[in-house]
Amino acid sequence: MSSAHRPITIEHSRGEYLISSDPSLLSLSAITTAFDSPALYWCKPVPHTVLQAILDNSLNLGLYRRVSTSPTVLATPPKPIQIGLARLITDYVTFAYITDVYVVEEEQGKGLGTWLVECVGEVMDIMGETLRRAMLLSTGGSTQAWYARKLGMSKMEQGQHGLGIMQRFGGGSVLTDKPAENGEGQVKGGGRG
Repeated sequence: MSSAHRPITIEHSRGEYLISSDPSLLSLSAITTAFDSPALYWCKPVPHTVLQAILDNSLNLGLYRRVSTSPTVLATPPKPIQIGLARLITDYVTFAYITDVYVVEEEQGKGLGTWLVECVGEVMDIMGETLRRAMLLSTGGSTQAWYARKLGMSKMEQGQHGLGIMQRFGGGSVLTDKPAENGEGQVKGGGRG
């Protein structure tokens, strides 16, 4: 039995924007800055060595804005500026956990987040018949409805199909295991971790 998997390669352009699974385009500093943003309430920045390990063990769809260049011919075009990310923790065959989906604030409102999530859907389509489950965590209401429309996701109620979701928060989480009054994990220190 072969343990090799077929890498999934995604690359799409729209005007000055690019979505690519090419790991050489990822910017540790841009991702760290985004992780430190209050908009990314679910995470916190980590040292670059840890971030590199996270990215090395995931399928990453980077969202980029191309840098305008002068009409002179360059041997190598400049690296595009990273403005978003969708990360999939996956075995490339049966499971994908979708996380760290974001578009930086100054680039929002242009349909780029929708496009990025459509590319996540493309990855799931490539996995095809062998995909058993794709999962993600999201806030309720409109966010869950949006993922239902864009990716065909559905909310899994505890006990549905005899399944329960369990968790344990680690030191890298912005949440604690201690339940708040609403029964959910509390944010460490009362704010972002």
